[in-house]
Amino acid sequence: MARQALYAELARRGEDAAREFLVSRGYEFCAQNLRLGSDEADLVMRAPDGATIVVVEVKTRSCPNARPEERVDAPKARSLVRLARSLEQRSNRRCSLRIDVIAINLPPGAEPSIHWFQNAIGGSGAVG
Repeated sequence: MARQALYAELARRGEDAAREFLVSRGYEFCAQNLRLGSDEADLVMRAPDGATIVVVEVKTRSCPNARPEERVDAPKARSLVRLARSLEQRSNRRCSLRIDVIAINLPPGAEPSIHWFQNAIGGSGAVG
């Protein structure tokens, strides 16, 4: 399998794992790989409170010592903020928005580890 196909498969597995992780915590799945203009979100979920829409960036690596969350750079953060603002403008009801990052390590032959960073990206696009 070509390297690009391997990365795409790893990303898809990570997004699926993140979606299952959030659904198991009461989140409602809304969209996967949502694209608005040039901006894209891996997942869009509704929080258990029913009033918060969560835009989720999923970063997945197969190396057990990797820190996937460090791969969310400033341009990606700004893109996620733009997408969240677009969702807010398109919404026909008032809702809160949040941008989370889920970092997943999927080492071969081992259990995945999932780290969830809630409200990881602020309205200015700052990561942290």
